[in-house]
Amino acid sequence: MNVLDSKFSRLLVYTAISLTSGFLFSLLSFGVINLISGIPFGDIPSILNNLSTKENVNLTKVVLLLNSFGLFVLPPFLFCLVFRLSIIDFFKLKEHRTIQLVPILFLLFVLFLPILNLTVELNNLLQLPEWLVELENWMRNAEDSAMEKTTALLKMNNYNDLFINVFLIGILPAIGEELAFRGVVQQTLIKESNNAHWGIWGAAFIFSFVHFQFFGFLPRLLLGAFFGYLFYWSKSLWLPIMGHFINNTSAVLIAFYLKDNGMEEKLGQIGTTEETNYFPLISIALFGGLLYYFKKQCNRILT
Repeated sequence: MNVLDSKFSRLLVYTAISLTSGFLFSLLSFGVINLISGIPFGDIPSILNNLSTKENVNLTKVVLLLNSFGLFVLPPFLFCLVFRLSIIDFFKLKEHRTIQLVPILFLLFVLFLPILNLTVELNNLLQLPEWLVELENWMRNAEDSAMEKTTALLKMNNYNDLFINVFLIGILPAIGEELAFRGVVQQTLIKESNNAHWGIWGAAFIFSFVHFQFFGFLPRLLLGAFFGYLFYWSKSLWLPIMGHFINNTSAVLIAFYLKDNGMEEKLGQIGTTEETNYFPLISIALFGGLLYYFKKQCNRILT
């Protein structure tokens, strides 16, 4: 049997395509930075790790743009090219009737917020055994570094910065990561396991793992599973793309409009403080009920 006919091999081929494309576009990003700034290749990593200046932040955004395209956006299309798959049919982009349910997505994310905040809090309480203390310290340092970079990237002084961040953080990951994790990985895992739930949660696990932010693993796992069920129920990649866009862009808009008055920190504490510790239970009940209604509406629309 041809190795390309094996479902498991298809996932391996996709991984090879992603890593190769990501590596080439990473080199390309360094070349672009060298071209526009004159910084030697060997000095670029230190520049990207020091986001104390606006110039360094802008250069980092160039790298983020090219890396996101090379690692997530392009590989799914190359995958379809290799296996001679119709892009529209494989990613279920023709089905658009369930787009009418987007308003429900907004409400679902509002209800999801206390649940996600609680999982962030629980994730931060993670303590590894004493013999893995060095690994834990490395993980926490990596998390702190990622948080510092995110904070620097979300510093916006004008609407140009806002629009750039909406594209880089909202639009590009929503399209690329959903094509990759829900479009390719989830569908392949479902076919391999012949079990939708295994495929959805398996893709969500990989989605969370590859971000390499281990103290944000649990909330990202839940988000990945949520996007996975959106795709599975709606039979369309448009809804998880919209859900991913809503989630990421909300963070950008909150950072732009609400950071100065402290609302960003308050929103992040909903469900974790003594005054709001009952919110997650209420949210779970309401979120579960609305999610069930969403699933029923998908079935109604598609039948």
